[in-house]
Amino acid sequence: METRESFFKKSTGEGLGDVYRKYHPQVLSDFEEEMERWWGRRWKANTNVGKLRMVLLHRPGDEFLSVGKPTPWPPHNSSLNAWRMPFQPDLDLMIEHHENLVRAFENEGVEVVIRDPDPNDPPYQVKSIYCDDVCHPAVYGHVILRMYDNLRRGEEVPTFKTLARIGCPVVGMITGKGMIEGGPVGWLDEKHLAISVHYPRINTCQPEIMRANESGHLQFARIIKEQDPEVDIRICPGYGTRFGASHYAMVARHTSVQDPKYMDPFLVDWMRAEMHWEFIVPPEELTWKDPRGWRIGPDTGVILEPWKILRPAGDPKGTKWLESIGAKVVEVECESLVGPMNTGSIHCLTGSLIRDPET
Repeated sequence: METRESFFKKSTGEGLGDVYRKYHPQVLSDFEEEMERWWGRRWKANTNVGKLRMVLLHRPGDEFLSVGKPTPWPPHNSSLNAWRMPFQPDLDLMIEHHENLVRAFENEGVEVVIRDPDPNDPPYQVKSIYCDDVCHPAVYGHVILRMYDNLRRGEEVPTFKTLARIGCPVVGMITGKGMIEGGPVGWLDEKHLAISVHYPRINTCQPEIMRANESGHLQFARIIKEQDPEVDIRICPGYGTRFGASHYAMVARHTSVQDPKYMDPFLVDWMRAEMHWEFIVPPEELTWKDPRGWRIGPDTGVILEPWKILRPAGDPKGTKWLESIGAKVVEVECESLVGPMNTGSIHCLTGSLIRDPET
């Protein structure tokens, strides 16, 4: 039987092996440098302050009609607490507020991608509006994270499918027993990243749970280090938190609105020593206590570009004070999607897909 080698040589005058060596050598190239050519865009968002270009949002859907029915996970409770909802959802109002948010971003020139709907029958993922939790920017591309409880487990799949649909490279996925959500994953700048356990899980004293958190953290860190070994990553303990999510409180590069006394003092020392971080301490009357007893606020929302933020309407005193320190504030009516009426913030709602480099 004639081989590929002999057939190729008879047809072209050169053996197939020679053709590979002569015309098709292995090409050494960098994935990031080739992203725009092969993936269509510069898929980078490893900053919270670079000008925002594209976001991921989820349109509230029929999952909210399941609230009040027995949960599809044990103990199959039908209370609002079991659904982690402080109110019986008004789906029409939530859709109206979602559309307000879409318009607000589009008015600022930000491209909006709507995540695929909840695929369950019946749908029940009522926290899927919080897109920032389920996937997170690596140095380039995105990592699919792994949610920690029954209410949110499974959001990873429609998120992955949405990223695939728009051509965003998924450069990693948390697997095994690892768990990590986007809230406590914070790019402080393009070379500094902090990871902690989300504060609702401060009671994670079970060794298996602690190790699962740490596994998720380490998996994410390995992906980052593989892409850019120069990124300085600080991983806080997997059994609780005293994090103080500075990336949720920023207004500009290395500048956040928060009182550092509510943060891990060693983290604060690191931020000040390596990044010359500036903490702008707000007046106490503009803050509130979170479940840990920490004072946070006023909400700085989503940074559209340095010193320009999108935040929920309804806090005129906070907006006025933010403007007094030099921030330009764009307000949006979205109260049914954010605290105190709901459990997340406007930052939680918004998955950053593309941002410009920091300036």
